[in-house]
Amino acid sequence: MTLLLPQAEPAPTPRRRLDLVSPRTHALLDRLCLPLLLGCAWWARRRSQPAAAIILTHAVGEGTVGSITRFPTGIWPLISFRTHVRIGQVGGTTLLALSYLLPSQPRAARNLAIFWGLVPLVLTSLSDTSGQSDKAA
Repeated sequence: MTLLLPQAEPAPTPRRRLDLVSPRTHALLDRLCLPLLLGCAWWARRRSQPAAAIILTHAVGEGTVGSITRFPTGIWPLISFRTHVRIGQVGGTTLLALSYLLPSQPRAARNLAIFWGLVPLVLTSLSDTSGQSDKAA
């Protein structure tokens, strides 16, 4: 008697060389970054209220978008992963621009805000969206 096991679907091949981060890994990194963002906002609030506000805004946006993305760990799957990546590209650029508007603020808090503006840009540029459609769940 032979058992017929379902064939595993092959993993989608990356479209580009830089498609290094799978949607599952991206989701895990997003989940790890949220408490770090909240902690950094708390740390920055004593040094620079505007920098803390930018970091906290990033945390709220990251938490909201992450919870409505169709991730393996998603809570409310309303948007596709590709849309999530696009939001990260626009949001990261906006946060980076806002962070550069803080020249008179303490350097450490400003640099922290700039760092958190760069994180979504780097992560989204390395994320593999080849197996994702634009349709929501």
